Amino acid sequence: MCGINGIYNFSGIALRDETRLIRQMNAAIAHRGPDDTGIWSDPRQGICLGHQRLSILDLTSAGHQPMMGRHGSVVVFNGEIYNFRSLRDSMPDERFLSDSDTEVLHVAYDRQGEHCLDEFNGMFAFAIWDAQKEELFLARDRIGKKPLYYTTAGGVFAFSSEIKALLTLPWVRAELDEEALYHFLTFNGLMAPQTMFRNIHKFHPGYKMRVGKQGIKAYEPYWEISYRNLDQTPADELEHYLLEELRQSVRLRMVSDVPVGAFLSGGVDSSAIVGLMTEQSSIPVTTYSIGFENAAGYDELEHARGIARQFNTRHHEKMVRPDDLRDLLPKIVEIFDEPLADATAIPIYFISQLARENRTIVVLTGDGADELFCGYRHWQQYARFYPYYRLFAGLPATLKRTAVSLFRHFDESSPFYELLSRAAIGQEFFWGGASGFKEATKKSFLSRAYAERMAALDSHQLIARLRAQFEQLPLHGRHSGYADWMSFLGLKHIIPDRFLYRADRLGMANSIEIRTPFLDYGLVNYAMSVPGGMKIRGGEPKYVLKKALEPVLSRQTLYRRKQGFCVPLYEWTGDVILNYVEQNLPRFCRDTGLFDEERLRAQVRATKAGNQNYIFTLWNIYFLMAWFRRWIP
Repeated sequence: MCGINGIYNFSGIALRDETRLIRQMNAAIAHRGPDDTGIWSDPRQGICLGHQRLSILDLTSAGHQPMMGRHGSVVVFNGEIYNFRSLRDSMPDERFLSDSDTEVLHVAYDRQGEHCLDEFNGMFAFAIWDAQKEELFLARDRIGKKPLYYTTAGGVFAFSSEIKALLTLPWVRAELDEEALYHFLTFNGLMAPQTMFRNIHKFHPGYKMRVGKQGIKAYEPYWEISYRNLDQTPADELEHYLLEELRQSVRLRMVSDVPVGAFLSGGVDSSAIVGLMTEQSSIPVTTYSIGFENAAGYDELEHARGIARQFNTRHHEKMVRPDDLRDLLPKIVEIFDEPLADATAIPIYFISQLARENRTIVVLTGDGADELFCGYRHWQQYARFYPYYRLFAGLPATLKRTAVSLFRHFDESSPFYELLSRAAIGQEFFWGGASGFKEATKKSFLSRAYAERMAALDSHQLIARLRAQFEQLPLHGRHSGYADWMSFLGLKHIIPDRFLYRADRLGMANSIEIRTPFLDYGLVNYAMSVPGGMKIRGGEPKYVLKKALEPVLSRQTLYRRKQGFCVPLYEWTGDVILNYVEQNLPRFCRDTGLFDEERLRAQVRATKAGNQNYIFTLWNIYFLMAWFRRWIP
């Protein structure tokens, strides 16, 4: 786990001192790799690469980056190749100089070129300067665990693990992308390739890129979901295979030359990871949990303690106090230079901090299972209502408009209104991670000028794009149901743009590496192929996974109601957030020219009046205001 930077001056214009610029970029992301720093450059070719190292495998100087290859190629690499030892064994004719996965990646590229990507099982973002081809090759892992950003301007290509490093370059300006902001208000995050900055782009998961003397030569996917037809597979066979795949995935992710532990919430997914780690460890697994002082209803500490006792872990806890939360608020926007208005990021920051304080550098988590196996209870509502959605969508337009108009006056917040309104205009019913503002609400508080500029936009366009991608996937004879679409949207949007992004940034902010066994790409392919009727059955979410885990966890753990990772946001920080918003709202609206002050103030008044529905709306407004103040001049 590291941070990577690079500048490729393919036009040959004078940049003064590329090495100095890379040094600035490295300094901006030093938290990603506090153990070592490195720079390599070839002024003749206009290429300069930088690296910040968090040492996980081969802690010696042999793992230093940028790393030179046999044929003049140079690599900077962020992440882990979990199967690097088996890949190294498959190349007996090579003489390896280290025990690092970086060298294996590098040799594999020298031997196979871009096809090496097919061999890697891991999380990664890397760039290789190919001296023979005189071009830069970049790639991001299949699921999107490791970040990668890039920008091209004036004949110069630059990339980094974080946007803040790109913003240190004198020709890169922190200019708002207004279209990205419009979609951010709906999703509380951003889908690739958008960032909140004009001309700064985010790599799609599973994509590769080549940059040559004329700029970007190719940018294309190298991986996609591969469905299998499991419709007739017996239930016990599905369960057995899932457990074995997860067991193997955990085994791979325990490979490390530094201490490995696990985050333990007490829910099904993190408990399963701890149980499988215990099976494969000769010493007690180290686990971490957090709670909130005098706010027990917001955590699952008692359940986590029970799992820790069951598997005899070395268990560590942190009780977060109100002052801890207040002190963290200003830091959140510094961490999220690409904005993510997700309050559940707060407990993840503290649990990451706890792991680092106890010298655990690598942790495993249960992220991803809920999306792959339809684990959210509110997803069941969409699956249950979908036949009615299709029925209503087929009615004459006049009837649909009349029904929507009537229901709007009755209960606009009802899921039935959401169903009717989306069906009436031909929009997809399930939007997955759209946890921000609905279209009508969003447009109501935009300034008139900004609303006019965005008049042709609708955030459903992003959902429709993913839906079209989903419908083009070969099914190989299997039946496709609505659960398949929900899992697909979870994999392509919610997982990379929210959960993996926040895990990377919050882990790296504390200089730890977070690994996600449920998101092994082989396990992902299998999970996506499991019939929807085995994911939600008899009102039980994540049914097939829970059945598969019965040899590992108790029925009480598996089948109690999911609580989730919450935070006493309003109780502890409501006054701070409200004061900040009220004091800064006039200037914010005036300076940006994007929002209607009175309409936003109405949201604040509703919160002060005790309307619980507006608590996280208030957080979204606070986060956006604070983010603008930090990142947009």
